[in-house]
Amino acid sequence: MNYGLASQRSLYRPDIDGLRAVAVLSVIFYHMSKTLLPGGFIGVDVFFVISGFLISDHIFRDLERGRFSIFEFYRRRIKRIAPAMLTVVAVTLFLAWRLMLPEDMIATARSALFSVASLANVYFWLYQDTSYFAPDSRELPLLHLWSLGVEEQFYAIWPLLLMTFYRPARKAAFFVVGSIIAAFSFYLGNLLFKSAPLFSYYMFPTRAGELLMGGLIAIIVLRGVEQRVPSKIVLPMAATGAALLAVSFVFLSDRFYVFPGRAAVPPTLGAALLILSGAAHPNRISRCLSAVPLVWIGLISYSMYLWHWPLLALYRYGYGEMNPVSSIVIFILTISLAWMTYSFIEQPFRRSGASALTIFVRQYATPAGVIAVFSLGLIYNQSIAATTESVLTYRLEHLREARRPAYEYEYVCQRAKLETKDASDNRCVLGGGPDPGDQVLLWGDSNAAHFVGVVGVFAREAGFRFRNLEVAGCPPILSDVSSFVEARRTSDCQRSLSIVRPVIEKARIVIVAAEWTGYQKRSAEFLEAFFETVRELTGAGKQVIIIGQIPIIEGDWRCNEKALRFPFLTCAVPDAPLEPHVSDANEKLHNFARVTESVRYFEVTRYLCPTQLCSGYGRDGEALYYNEDHLTMVGSWKLGEKILATDGVPDVFKQIASRIAEKPPFQ
Repeated sequence: MNYGLASQRSLYRPDIDGLRAVAVLSVIFYHMSKTLLPGGFIGVDVFFVISGFLISDHIFRDLERGRFSIFEFYRRRIKRIAPAMLTVVAVTLFLAWRLMLPEDMIATARSALFSVASLANVYFWLYQDTSYFAPDSRELPLLHLWSLGVEEQFYAIWPLLLMTFYRPARKAAFFVVGSIIAAFSFYLGNLLFKSAPLFSYYMFPTRAGELLMGGLIAIIVLRGVEQRVPSKIVLPMAATGAALLAVSFVFLSDRFYVFPGRAAVPPTLGAALLILSGAAHPNRISRCLSAVPLVWIGLISYSMYLWHWPLLALYRYGYGEMNPVSSIVIFILTISLAWMTYSFIEQPFRRSGASALTIFVRQYATPAGVIAVFSLGLIYNQSIAATTESVLTYRLEHLREARRPAYEYEYVCQRAKLETKDASDNRCVLGGGPDPGDQVLLWGDSNAAHFVGVVGVFAREAGFRFRNLEVAGCPPILSDVSSFVEARRTSDCQRSLSIVRPVIEKARIVIVAAEWTGYQKRSAEFLEAFFETVRELTGAGKQVIIIGQIPIIEGDWRCNEKALRFPFLTCAVPDAPLEPHVSDANEKLHNFARVTESVRYFEVTRYLCPTQLCSGYGRDGEALYYNEDHLTMVGSWKLGEKILATDGVPDVFKQIASRIAEKPPFQ
């Protein structure tokens, strides 16, 4: 995270360095474990306020004296920001090249390319994979640089606006206009959260209010806050600011609040009040923030922010969740690297007296160009990007072939959004028997897709054919889905449903599967909505077969691939007990099937959980799971064969061929 410098040593505020320390520590603790500090992510917003204040204060004072230079401003910004940031990007990119799987390394290279151009936030807005099977965002080594992108865009726009519109005699009018723009920015965050959540989170327009909050405080300070704010209200003001931050740290959560937006107002206002009160008069809280340990951490906080996330992301990428020991080690390593970066990179480069052009070429353009060339080589030059050993490449391809997910097979018609042609694509039909496959439909989301192999084994043996159509992240219901899916998926789900409907109308048997627990988590009304869909289907003379959810077995199912390069990995995913919410959802589905005519139920739990523990491995030791709650397609076929060898074709599927042969309608 970046923040400004006071223009003269006499304006140095040790309490602001203490506030930086609070901000960076909150971010690090939150990133280590959300349970440590649920609202710790607001530390980034505190940094935005600090940056907005210090940068604006510097510009306002120079404008008042008539000596502001845009070239000198950017010269200072480059010296302050670029050397440490480019060092961290270069080291992270090198580690990604040596440790990560090819597709993850290429994604890191792309983010590095945008980061050195001050556009990391634009990259993660436009290109971050948020699909169901996307990598965990906590394993993206340069994700944290989105915040630098926001600030650097602020630095590009704000000085030019101040040069054009700011007049010393019109501070009050400028303050009012700035307040309106800041308020609109917070409102925009709320407005766009549902329709464009990534834009809302990453982009400058919805974050500008936090930086402007600091700029507005700078105007108040410039107008003589010492004389305008009575000393008796300074401590209550500081206490209010501290309380707003404390409440935000404890009670704000990225799961339950729209952020940024209205929820960003309390922490940014709290930071602004602490800055303002410290400028007005020294007080108890500002003296606490000026404590030597906090000031020292504040001085190295920029480098701490830069280093902590790549260390955490690469650790999680290889070894999974943090434990107390690894958290302590990474925290110590973060402080050590930050101190070295501050001492040997930040400080020496900051003391340079070279011209703006020389600073631009030496401290930014040349190292950024080297990183950009290397990034492009990793993205487009396979000889650089590929693993260096042919044996390694062969083993990686072998592991991936066995681990391919359902959606990578052409006979699995899982889509993000169905097209009209999918409804008649003969590649989507599997099984045996004379029927063309239009009377049996497997329908649902990605959890239905991963049952294609299981149902395919039964269809082959029982002599029926079936079509499969699945829409990732969309529940198999015929009514409005908006309460059960992400806002950005609603239109795709509804469009896909219009394509599925005619196929359902032709089918006599509809097999449905889904991530039941995921939709339940979004809305307690989901199962009832699904049951209403089933009643509609049976009312139209169709038989419905509901397939229960597979056990959730947490672990890194890509570990064997990562272990080809990442050191000291132990890859066996331990057996796990059946999650209560999975068994509860399956039981409700089973009970509904028992009491509803023309509805049957089937689940594979007992084949994966022969004891009280569930295993994601087959008899041959090969993994059946693609990730914690999806089978691989090879695993799906193997599971079907296992069920067939153990019990034969289950009754619920054995009777399908004979039912298709009956003259409709049937019950």
